[in-house]
Amino acid sequence: MHNFRKITDHFYAAPQIEPDEIDAAASEGFAAIIMNRPDGETPDQPATALIKDRADANKLPFVHIPITAPPQMSDVKATLEVLKAHEGQKVLAFCRSGTRSTTLWAYAVALDKAMPVDDILTAAMNGGYDLSPHRPALEALFAL
Repeated sequence: MHNFRKITDHFYAAPQIEPDEIDAAASEGFAAIIMNRPDGETPDQPATALIKDRADANKLPFVHIPITAPPQMSDVKATLEVLKAHEGQKVLAFCRSGTRSTTLWAYAVALDKAMPVDDILTAAMNGGYDLSPHRPALEALFAL
């Protein structure tokens, strides 16, 4: 059983997914997969190649934006590019818990001024992710 957490109608986050969950993502209408874990971050995670191969088999674009520390602007911009490329479509991002993926989404949306910061934080919280400590950084990005 998969754990795709709805953040908005077009963005979902998840804890680590297994290759067979890519099939579920495809059947549920996702248009792209973003992986935010470095390959081999923990010994129990599936190899990136297995996830990518399954995405390829399902004709789902797969983007690897590995995050190990607070997001860098290049990571935020790469996430925004994926979101823009699939605007109006469902995108699934995952990491170990889904928090890094949701954080990158929040930063990208703030940078794009696509949602007010309060709405970003509410959407994340409704998906199970408390990003309130990121409020100052999100407000700074929104102000750029």
